[in-house]
Amino acid sequence: MSPQQILLIVLTAVAIVVEIIFTPLFLKAQRPGISTKSRFYKMICATMFVCVGVLAILYSGNRSDFAQFMMIGLVFSWFGDLFLHIKGKKPFIVGFICFTTAHVFYLIAYAHATKQYFPERRFITWGEVLIFVVLEVSLLLFYTKVKKMSIRSVGIKLGIVYGFVLLPMMIKAAAFSLDFIRSGAPNAFLAGFLLTFGAFCFVLSDTSLLLTMFNPPDRKNIKLKNHNIATYFAAQTLLALTIHFIGV
Repeated sequence: MSPQQILLIVLTAVAIVVEIIFTPLFLKAQRPGISTKSRFYKMICATMFVCVGVLAILYSGNRSDFAQFMMIGLVFSWFGDLFLHIKGKKPFIVGFICFTTAHVFYLIAYAHATKQYFPERRFITWGEVLIFVVLEVSLLLFYTKVKKMSIRSVGIKLGIVYGFVLLPMMIKAAAFSLDFIRSGAPNAFLAGFLLTFGAFCFVLSDTSLLLTMFNPPDRKNIKLKNHNIATYFAAQTLLALTIHFIGV
């Protein structure tokens, strides 16, 4: 291992530690509401997961389509974090579009990785479509029957639309990971774990975000907000780390 590689590993560790330190600071700062301070802390965390992705590219030399599209997704997520933490309807819409776009680019990255490693495999299978329908309906029933949210509410409508990119992102991450692990590629298990668990954390985060934003009983639920942010930053960091192994 060269001195440069050691430095990049150290910098990656520093970025992750900084993110871990500033996540609770952000959570505390945002409790009274959105402020310049809370926005500053949040964007430090967001910048760190982008840095993890950049450092992964520098360390691995990964210039594949997978790496490039994952980085685009991370950057769109950075802007999504920024706009969702600005008061107003228009910034929220921009933030929503940014995150939706980020998931589209993650899906494109998975498609390129599938083409690279498994050119004979169809990117979408009927089994995956069925899993998506079951998960989408299950979440809808959870929000409307368990949480008693109105099917006509803005939150439910946005959740349905967002689910069409969020859930396929997780399903395709898991599907690719299983194939990758079975292939016996170097570090396949670690890469598969990072990709699948990262995508799963994203789903955990965003399903709770809908509750804290649109379900009145949960808007001041501190534990749920902590869960939302902790799983979110974990998700982005884990996905960024996959650049070390996939597409190299």
